[in-house]
Amino acid sequence: MKLALTGSQVLLWRAAQKAAGVATAIVVMQGLGPEGNGRYSLTVTIITVLGAVLSAGVGLASVPRLRDGEESPRRILRAQGAWLLVVAGVLVILALLTRDSAPWGWLEGSLGWHPGLLAAVPLAVLGLVAYETANYDLLAAGRVVVGTVTASGRALLLLAAMVLLLLVWSHGIVAAVLALVGAHALAGLVLGRRAWVTVTTRLPADGRARTPLPRLAGRLVRHGWLGQLSALIYLLLLRLDQFLLESSLDVRAVGLYAAAAWAAELLWLVPEALNPLLVHSSSNQADRHRDRTAARAVRLGLGLTALAAIPLAVVCEPLLALVRDGEFQAAAAPLRVLLPGIVAFAPGVILAGDFIGRGRPAWNTHASAVTVVVNVALCLLWIPRFGIMGAAWASTVAYTLGAAIMMVRFQRLTGTRWADLLVPRPSDLRR
Repeated sequence: MKLALTGSQVLLWRAAQKAAGVATAIVVMQGLGPEGNGRYSLTVTIITVLGAVLSAGVGLASVPRLRDGEESPRRILRAQGAWLLVVAGVLVILALLTRDSAPWGWLEGSLGWHPGLLAAVPLAVLGLVAYETANYDLLAAGRVVVGTVTASGRALLLLAAMVLLLLVWSHGIVAAVLALVGAHALAGLVLGRRAWVTVTTRLPADGRARTPLPRLAGRLVRHGWLGQLSALIYLLLLRLDQFLLESSLDVRAVGLYAAAAWAAELLWLVPEALNPLLVHSSSNQADRHRDRTAARAVRLGLGLTALAAIPLAVVCEPLLALVRDGEFQAAAAPLRVLLPGIVAFAPGVILAGDFIGRGRPAWNTHASAVTVVVNVALCLLWIPRFGIMGAAWASTVAYTLGAAIMMVRFQRLTGTRWADLLVPRPSDLRR
């Protein structure tokens, strides 16, 4: 794979997605204020965590099966569809149980949920599961860019819906969540259809095995869950601190910290673009250059992320002062504390794709588990004493530790010199 060429295409669409995300975040912050932003951020986290749990790694586990031709692509896709039906049933049951349970008091009181959201949120979760599964199918078929294009379209749709609903509807948090639901549901439907057409036409149609669909779906879940556990723990690493802030402080503090975290994570534009490339390239055991490709990706992502962090640290405070008459200006201080950890974790974001491609998703799980435990422990220790700044310092320390664990694993596996892994070169920008 030509890393720079394909990576630039993914990067272009990722940039469009990030730009739409920036605009959406500003609309939400301006329209809802710190408290509303906190409620929205926690709601998004709930939806995303449910999606990560219920996807169960079915798409991830399908990648080697689609590429080795043991089962026909149509049977694998049908098994995935069977799992989506199971997910839909589970979501309906969860919605019915939640309405009459203790958590509903927190959802309604702290997050401002309307009862109608219990019917809508499952659609967003199902859309997320369908999108993630279809994206892995397309990666298996060598269509690395398609998922990113769809994600960009989803971000633009969300922006348009958010502006429209927040302008015409007084129920801010409900409008914001419904916009999110619509965008996720439509993106899952579109990418799922694209994956079916692509996989059934580009991959070999005949498979030697004829495993019954329920059993095949069960195997995908069993084999995919370990890798998905890594994604789930990674997600908790990024967002669990917001729940700890809400329990120790209030949703306003969450809104300010979420603004800081959102701005800092924009720097992962390049690492996130390189991640799916390595899922594809590192899975090719016949590629004699895959170790060098992965090391080059780490150098490129680390160098560009570090360069982008400098101007962001300088301009973040005056820019945040422009939003909502300066109500978000206090997010600048935790943002600056988060930046070193964001830069340090860039290699981890990239190597996660390499480990998946090599069939070692457990390595991601191990690193993520250690990192989230450290993050939670430090948050429990520092948030009561330092508030939002304590959460920021906890994340920076945890991110740095997690990246170090993953780089040590990669270095021991490949024998790559540390200089070849960490020191950028002008040639890294060539095709």
